[in-house]
Amino acid sequence: MRQLELNFEGGLTDRYETLLDVVEASVAGCGKQKKTIAMDLDIQPSTFSRMFSADDTGVNFPVSKLAKLIEVTGDLSPIFWLVEKYCEGEDAKQKRALAELPAALDRIQKLLKAVGQ
Repeated sequence: MRQLELNFEGGLTDRYETLLDVVEASVAGCGKQKKTIAMDLDIQPSTFSRMFSADDTGVNFPVSKLAKLIEVTGDLSPIFWLVEKYCEGEDAKQKRALAELPAALDRIQKLLKAVGQ
């Protein structure tokens, strides 16, 4: 059995509650218009927009389109979110948290200095 090691920016599960949230951020951040992405996925633009609507429209993003979406946007975040959510062990989570602490502390010190503390 081979072990797979992925190096990516952790914390996606802290920033995004659901896979759909990550997909929506991927769409918004890729620099392409939603209607262009929708056409690339063979989805009507209006239907595509409703998939990310805050209202419960009953229209969901189809998992069968996820691989194509990743190809179209070039954003691997949905994959990394799934890995972090379901495959990252406790040791890896702890290592990532420890690695993030120095930068977080530095940021806190700068913010305190900015508010005059």
